[in-house]
Amino acid sequence: MQRNFIDRLLLPAIFGITTVIAALILWQLLLGHRRTEIQAATKEQALFVRTKTESELRASILVLEQLAARWKARGQQSDSDMESDVELAMSGYAAYQAIEGIDLSYRVVWVTPQNRNPREQGADLNQYEPSRSVLQSAQESHQVVVSHSANFRQGGRGLLICVPVYSHEQLTGFLLGAFRYQALLSPILQDVAPDYWIEIYDGGEQIYNRSSGSQPDKKWVQTADIQFQQITWRAYAWPKPETLAYTRTPLPQVAFVAGILLAGMLAFAVYMAETAQLRARDLVKANTNLEKEIAGRQQAEDALRQAQKMEAVGRLAGGVAHDFNNLLMVIRGHAALSLRNAGVNGPLRRELDEILQATDRASSFTRQLLAFSRRQVLQPRVLDLNALTTQVANMLPPVLGDDIRLLIDLDPHLGHVKADPALLEQVIMNVVFNARDAMQEGGELTIHTLNNDLDEASLSVFPGAHAGPYVVLVIRDTGHGMTEETQSHIFEPFFTTKDRGKGTGLGLATVYGTVSQSGGFISVSSKVGTGTEIKIFLPRVEEPVEVTSAPEVPVQARKGEGTILVVEDDDAVRRMTREFLKIGGYTVLEARSGAEAIHFMERREQPIALVLTDVLMPGMKGRELVERLGKLRAGIKVLYMSAYTEDAAINIGVLSPGTAFIEKPFSPEDLANKVREVLSASENGISEKQFRHS
Repeated sequence: MQRNFIDRLLLPAIFGITTVIAALILWQLLLGHRRTEIQAATKEQALFVRTKTESELRASILVLEQLAARWKARGQQSDSDMESDVELAMSGYAAYQAIEGIDLSYRVVWVTPQNRNPREQGADLNQYEPSRSVLQSAQESHQVVVSHSANFRQGGRGLLICVPVYSHEQLTGFLLGAFRYQALLSPILQDVAPDYWIEIYDGGEQIYNRSSGSQPDKKWVQTADIQFQQITWRAYAWPKPETLAYTRTPLPQVAFVAGILLAGMLAFAVYMAETAQLRARDLVKANTNLEKEIAGRQQAEDALRQAQKMEAVGRLAGGVAHDFNNLLMVIRGHAALSLRNAGVNGPLRRELDEILQATDRASSFTRQLLAFSRRQVLQPRVLDLNALTTQVANMLPPVLGDDIRLLIDLDPHLGHVKADPALLEQVIMNVVFNARDAMQEGGELTIHTLNNDLDEASLSVFPGAHAGPYVVLVIRDTGHGMTEETQSHIFEPFFTTKDRGKGTGLGLATVYGTVSQSGGFISVSSKVGTGTEIKIFLPRVEEPVEVTSAPEVPVQARKGEGTILVVEDDDAVRRMTREFLKIGGYTVLEARSGAEAIHFMERREQPIALVLTDVLMPGMKGRELVERLGKLRAGIKVLYMSAYTEDAAINIGVLSPGTAFIEKPFSPEDLANKVREVLSASENGISEKQFRHS
């Protein structure tokens, strides 16, 4: 009987014990899985805290960098203008305790807002160690510097951000921003990780605390390092007690109810696991989106840096071309004068001809540099781009050869543009030449025109563009295409992928400068092995097309008559211009500057037929000189000369129709014809009034 009792109990006991053991093992597995999920979710929360904090800190620093970059581009700013800009910037960033303008002696010039810091104006920061250290570091490194924890003179602790401020490449002072930790971090993290405790430390100092104050269980704590500029903080995150409450079920109780509640426990555990996993996925997605936003900001910063580099290279190229053109003027002039005296069969005639040809080639080279630097002289008019494209397309078949098929697709309702037709024609030819070189084995070249209205949403696709109506010229080839690295350099002067001696690298640089100076922009899309598409956007205008008549051929006179006043600060160019005019039979008077020309005119009563003046001169520009001479001699005729101009008098190189202008370097014949043209014009033909209002 005892054995039978044991036999009856054996199976239930085995089943009961097995069920209890299986329940305990399953529960332990679920707890371990849950613990892993909580740790993973906590890690994601810590990373999210890091990403959100780094993003907001970079955005705050970017405000100061943008202010410094804006003032550098504008030149020297007044204190009131700088304070006004800062007040506007601070309106979107309440975390700033204050922003101060500091001069090179480390003295506070102005402070915003003043109501929070009434005694900061004029303070000497040499007496305050944290401020002095960060200012010295910024001055020595020429970069943005962020301090470690510092005591503020007004009380409390925080960090300082120092941005060097430049004007005309010279350091003029600093922007010093102050953040209190609580005011900085609380708005950033107030809605982040609501089910978790958060603490942030700078070294051993706690700078942010959102916890109960009790010691956390180390097995749940996850960390992430927050890095920006020269600073590294460490963020700690761990779940709140209520997040872990259901994981603390006592195992003995589970053993008693395991058999009855096993199915319910499994369902509940699976539900909770899925919920935690979904939350973790949401956090990963939010973190990914935030990283994309940061990448977009970085891309924008890389672009405005590429734009600044192109602007700097353009300024250098323009300055070199201007000075080089003056040298070419002298070289070409001496060669031309020597050629006049060499005779038909003179022994040096061939060498002098070679010098003239070389200077002409060099002059063409400098014109390309001036085009890239957007300092070429434009003569724009309203034109039909379809008509211009058709005119150019008629010349292309011999250039492209038999292996390249040319397709023309022109929008019959295309709007008008305002541009220099000769230079725009050169733009098309330069792009076509590059497309031809990319199709050595033949292919298809398509030229397409269309209207396009860009809205604000489109601007992110076209960096540097402004919203508004445009006319678009599309030139597409089926050539070998370009890599992304090549695309990033194609508009830089002297960059070329061709073999040495087969290209100067100025073709597309000229295109970039001409289109930019005409108010447009360029979009490039290319893929290796597929081809390249270049889109040229030009502002659309509603004005009718300007019909121009052929220029009148000046009457050739044997000798000129009258007195001409030449105003030029370069001695060699002035002497050469004097000799050219004397050959033409004119009496020549010289002035080295605008002031000397005015002084001379005040003392001379005899009539002066023409004033020939350079546009850019030290002390007084050509426009100002002509305005002052006009008060002394009403109706005086003027001829301007320059290699390029950035003077506001002719709107950065854009001439109004009818303005009398001759471009350096010029020959004796060029100057003689231009002078005769101006002198023979009617009184209403002299357009200095147009010049002033262009």
